[in-house]
Amino acid sequence: MKKSIFQFIIVSVTTFLFIPMEANDLDYQKYQTIKEMISNPHHQEEVEIYQERIRKVTDAPLPYLIRIVQSKDSFVFIRARAIQLLELYQNNTSQTALEKTIEDTHENVHIRKLAIRTYSKFSKIDTNRQSNFMKQFESDKELGPVVKNSKKINRRPKHNQLDQHKLNQLNHK
Repeated sequence: MKKSIFQFIIVSVTTFLFIPMEANDLDYQKYQTIKEMISNPHHQEEVEIYQERIRKVTDAPLPYLIRIVQSKDSFVFIRARAIQLLELYQNNTSQTALEKTIEDTHENVHIRKLAIRTYSKFSKIDTNRQSNFMKQFESDKELGPVVKNSKKINRRPKHNQLDQHKLNQLNHK
């Protein structure tokens, strides 16, 4: 009897140490609701519309979106939409999640390419870290062209930003 109690205690402690319970684990109902919102394949809505809908479910959607991105049991298009939505939540957490997705050689190539496109749009992160990270994929057969194309796109000014060269030309006329 003492031996079985001792074994139970050892197994319990070992399980607790190696599989820790997360105190602030995600709300499963919110996760499912957000996943359902972005899973409609017939609606290709702007990310801002999704953002507004998701905001009605939770004020902190980033952990849910990251969980969807990492969920290998979700359809690729659902995970892809979650990756696109990460652009709205630019911080170290979303940056790290995209980096892990890009680095994962077992990941779907489409997901990795989309993660690169989204990652390259991040403007609120350390640009040195971003460019150093992207350099390691320039020579990759699958990802290299996407990395190079993302660099070209990022050099162009956004449509609502002024091109400094054009502005100087206008000022000197």
